[in-house]
Amino acid sequence: MRIGTMSILFREQLGTDEHIGYIECLRRAKAAGFDVVDFNLCRLCSHKTTFHLPTWQKDAEDIAQTAQDLGISLPQCHLPFKSAKVNWQTPEDYAYFIQMFYRAIDVAAVIGFPWAVIHPDRYFVVPGSESWDLDQFIAENHREYDPLVEYALKKGVDIAFENMNRGRFSQAEELVAYIDSYKDARIGACWDTGHANMHYKGGDQWEPLHIVGRRLHATHIHDNNAKDDLHLLPFEGTIDWPRVVAALRDIQYTGDFISEAASNFHTPNDMKDYIGRHAHYVMEQVLNL
Repeated sequence: MRIGTMSILFREQLGTDEHIGYIECLRRAKAAGFDVVDFNLCRLCSHKTTFHLPTWQKDAEDIAQTAQDLGISLPQCHLPFKSAKVNWQTPEDYAYFIQMFYRAIDVAAVIGFPWAVIHPDRYFVVPGSESWDLDQFIAENHREYDPLVEYALKKGVDIAFENMNRGRFSQAEELVAYIDSYKDARIGACWDTGHANMHYKGGDQWEPLHIVGRRLHATHIHDNNAKDDLHLLPFEGTIDWPRVVAALRDIQYTGDFISEAASNFHTPNDMKDYIGRHAHYVMEQVLNL
């Protein structure tokens, strides 16, 4: 497993709503010791990147070239999802959300990400959806995501559905049931250790990782207190990291070990590089367990 980081490690700027650009994030990640980077494209819908602009393709090409020049691998990215940070509940807002979702796939294809992570949807604003069983949730996810998944696959971008932190698709068996319903090896899983820690209440992740098994193609590595999605570095929460690493090795996971820690969200700019180096050191120590 190679150690990597998501671009969020350097994205935020204290005291402003602006984001640091992807190219600067790449350069700072490289300086911190990371040779593998996962791009968070979730905020494309709320215009915190430049990819909603007509220049999006040139911007994506420049990013791909910068990564190549720096010797950085880009194995996975995170596509948009419904959240409080994205308008999606009115028909007009939802249409724009889907338009930008397609744009994020285009960006992933131009940059060359082989895998893109999607959150299975548990936020349907449909009368009666609160009483749906798993089969109904899977069917509705197919209705919503199948056109997007088909588009991504045609662009050469495979899809990894992520385990959630509560509700549907937070349990490994439910995630696997949805993935297997596609009957396509290009549809796999992303395992989020922080989400799993919340769902399993700080319990052992050995069994759920083995349930996911061969389907696993991406990771989001972070820690928490088993109650809140804190996005801490490993060893700052309650996760049993020796067991997680042992499970990944036992299932012969061949993907990357990607930090999704938000350690730099509130740090001043001149502290970010130090925190980045610390994050790399911590991730190294986890894999040395």
